[in-house]
Amino acid sequence: MDFVALPGYFSSFEKEDSPALDSTLVDHNVLVAHDDWKQLYNSIPKDTEDTQYKLLLLARHGQGYHNYSMQKYGEQLWDDYWSLLEGDEGGSWLDARLTDVGKQQVSNTGETILLPIIDQLGFLPHIFFNSPMRRCLETFAYSWDHVFTKYPNLINDPQAKLIQNNVIENLRETLGSHTCDKRVNHSEAVEEYQNFKTKSGHTINWNYEPNYSEPDALWEKEHRETPDEMDIRTRKGLEQLFQQATADDKFLSLTCHEGVINSVLRNLKHPGVKKLQTSKTVAVVVKVTRATA
Repeated sequence: MDFVALPGYFSSFEKEDSPALDSTLVDHNVLVAHDDWKQLYNSIPKDTEDTQYKLLLLARHGQGYHNYSMQKYGEQLWDDYWSLLEGDEGGSWLDARLTDVGKQQVSNTGETILLPIIDQLGFLPHIFFNSPMRRCLETFAYSWDHVFTKYPNLINDPQAKLIQNNVIENLRETLGSHTCDKRVNHSEAVEEYQNFKTKSGHTINWNYEPNYSEPDALWEKEHRETPDEMDIRTRKGLEQLFQQATADDKFLSLTCHEGVINSVLRNLKHPGVKKLQTSKTVAVVVKVTRATA
């Protein structure tokens, strides 16, 4: 399987030779050739026997307690000391949850970014994917709530008010050393978040991979994952994502992390989107080529 981003849809990748950009200075999600998202979606090439085209919406989680703490202590002291601990007198950042600021950030994202997209498209993502980390589970729930409230009949099972989201273990933040990136035991996350009730009155069902590990089997205390190592892992996660998405699943949502988004873009040969702030999104049109027998 091969996958590559296509230029000409968003300001983050306007042309083949577009450079990386600083997302704090430039709006990277501007539509460069279309009047609205519906027109953009309709312009995406049609699938062929061995090639599919997807609109992939990547969302970074809102501010977690670890993000707040890094700002509090400074990046150098955070990396050298505090990130190796599990928390401070203010709380724990092991598999960090969102702060109140983070919850407000992602709620604003839902209202100002996600809702206008769905207003124009007239349908939800055909399939949702998620990092397993708690801050990302919370981000999905609080950011999409505005959409589910306005469009309750657009979900796959409106009668049951059930929202399905697929958790991919490989699409999580840089592994190792920093305890904020170590996930809690699976049973603890399931107890806290499975059948999560949204304000819109819907229930979120998190679909985990078969034989999902109870303890975190990926994180190592003594080794911080390198970008090259992360890109290999992210590629495996993308292969899982695109294999799980059917031909009819053309609009995909992935709620994850800045590091994952950077790695996804590298895997897709897409220009970098630097300094992506908490709760922000990056949209990409992807060409997926499947090996033929």
